Amino acid sequence: MATGISEMTAQSTARAALVAAAKAALAGEEVDIGSGFRWPIASNDWVYATETDSDIDPTTIGPRRTLTERITLSLSIGSWRPGGDQEAENAAHDRAFELLGSIQNHVRKNDITLGGTVLWCLPGSSTSAGATAEGDSGEGRLTEIAATFVCEHRIATA
Repeated sequence: MATGISEMTAQSTARAALVAAAKAALAGEEVDIGSGFRWPIASNDWVYATETDSDIDPTTIGPRRTLTERITLSLSIGSWRPGGDQEAENAAHDRAFELLGSIQNHVRKNDITLGGTVLWCLPGSSTSAGATAEGDSGEGRLTEIAATFVCEHRIATA
């Protein structure tokens, strides 16, 4: 089969490929990167693949049982910095968005097919509460971003 085309859903392989892309984008950085959220987190920064979602567009179903799959891959990207002041809050916020930007740029510029698992993958939406709640601050400040990457894949029966 060609790049981005397989006989079954690519959710699992695309998720693994996005984790590999994050590792490539952040090579040399001290960041926990993996599939599924882990606890305890070993470093101050993390990138974890979380949920996946797949949807089929019925208008793309062909006579040979081919169809287009839209896959949404989610990442938890975060940063923690010691201290209880605005400087620590800003440092955590800026670092989390720096990590997200590095991954987005890598996928868009260097790995648009996630290693050949999908036809294309692009950054999707991202959400962050943007501030550490006082009750959760403990000894520091953190920012967590829920980010998505949207992929297109083709399922074709051989």
